[in-house]
This record gives sequence, structure tokens and C-alpha cells, in this order.
Amino acid sequence: MKYDNKFWEYLNKLVKENEIIIDRPKGTKHPRYNDIVYEFDYGYINNTKTTDGNEIDVFKGSLHNKNVNTIICTIDLYKKDIEIKILIGCTVIDKIKIYDFLNSHESMKGIMIEKYISTNNVEKTIIPIEKSHDFAELFEVFEDVVGNPTEENIRKKILEYEQNDEKTLYGYFSDKKLVGIIGVKRNTDDIEILDFGIHPEYREKHLGTELMDFIKKENKTMHLTTDDDAIVFYRRYGYNYTEYYEEKYQCKRYNCVYKQ
Repeated sequence: MKYDNKFWEYLNKLVKENEIIIDRPKGTKHPRYNDIVYEFDYGYINNTKTTDGNEIDVFKGSLHNKNVNTIICTIDLYKKDIEIKILIGCTVIDKIKIYDFLNSHESMKGIMIEKYISTNNVEKTIIPIEKSHDFAELFEVFEDVVGNPTEENIRKKILEYEQNDEKTLYGYFSDKKLVGIIGVKRNTDDIEILDFGIHPEYREKHLGTELMDFIKKENKTMHLTTDDDAIVFYRRYGYNYTEYYEEKYQCKRYNCVYKQ
């Protein structure tokens, strides 16, 4: 089957050139089912139209960007219609939660359609990121890594690597596009993983494993801290971990160690 990404280019153009109206903010109850609450902002794209005459529906994920790489097609037996929901700025976890939400009622079911990106037969390199690298591209990868992903905080994070010789920020490039980062601090006996992330469109393609393998070649113990969303990856990779409670953020965290 031939895949044409022009569809996704046009969809992104539609989203970025028109105003997004959020008429059901996060926490709002569904108008027909009071037991269903929206976990994400839900609304529509202004000045657009679907086959039923209404505007195109959107879910806004936890990322700040407006990138679109996923849609969900739903069939509603109560309304007797089929609709398209566009997912904007969504992490993998966001997509799963929205999918589950749209399939939570017996009268509605949906299927998820994601942009297909092949990483086969492409030029792949892992190299230190230069100071002059395009910030917009860095932002798209770093946004899901930094706790409070404002432009100021991400620039501050990148500056830490520039000012400390013990720290290095590596980029994973696929056909010269930055699709992943891993930031490390080299100590005498071990390596601390400071930042680690894959561009939302390139996840589930084993790129994170390749980045981790790249650092593992130094034959030192690796360690890091992480949260519930990422612990599955590190556990599968072979990290041992201990759980603790982070008072600052009022959440569960994990200390992870990988010994060669």
C-alpha cells in the first residue's frame, strides 16, 4: 500500500490556519451522559464544515504544539452518524486516553488512524546537538521532556548543556530531521541520563532503544529518575528500579539503574 503524507500536510495546514474554539474544556461533563467527563479540552475548528454541516471536532492534548498526526473516526448509533475527531498536540498517553474515552459508551465506537512514518532505508545519525540548531525543532522534541515546557524553560535546559563540559545533549536524526534527544552527564563511575525523549510522530519505532544502546556502548552503569508514564520502557530495557514518593510534585517516581 502506498502512503501519501500530503493528507497530513493538508490537515496540519487546516488546523494552523484556523481558530480552534474550545467549548467543552477539560473537566466538563458530556451533554448527554453526566457520568462521562472530558479529560482533555474538546472543541472545533472555526470556519470549517463536515458532512453534517457542523464544524470539525478536535481534542487538544497536553503538548503546546498544534501538530496533527492522529484522527479518530467514530460511529454513533444514537445520533446515527459518523464523525472525524482530530487530535492536536497529543502524546501517546493522551491518544490512548482519548481513544478509551470515545469508546466508553455503548452507543459510540471509534477507530484510531495515525500518520505512517517509515524509518526504514533512511539515513540515521546520533550526534551532539550544535548550539546553532533550530530551536523550533528542538522544542517539538523537548516539549514532552521538560516538566513545564515553556520556551524559557526549554532554552534554560539547553543552556545547561552548553555551559557544562560534563554534560552532552545528543540528537537522533532521521533523514536530517531531529526525532529524538538524550542528554547525559558523565561521572567517574557512571552516566546519569538527564533528558530523554522521542518526537511524538516517531514513537513506537524502537528509536528510544537505539538511543539507549548508543549510550550503553560506554560500558558504564547508567541511572536516571522517571515517572509512571515511562517506567514501562526502562523496565523492558533492563533497568532495575526502586519506587519513591516525590514530595515536591506530589507523585510517585522511580530511581532506575542499569548495570553493564
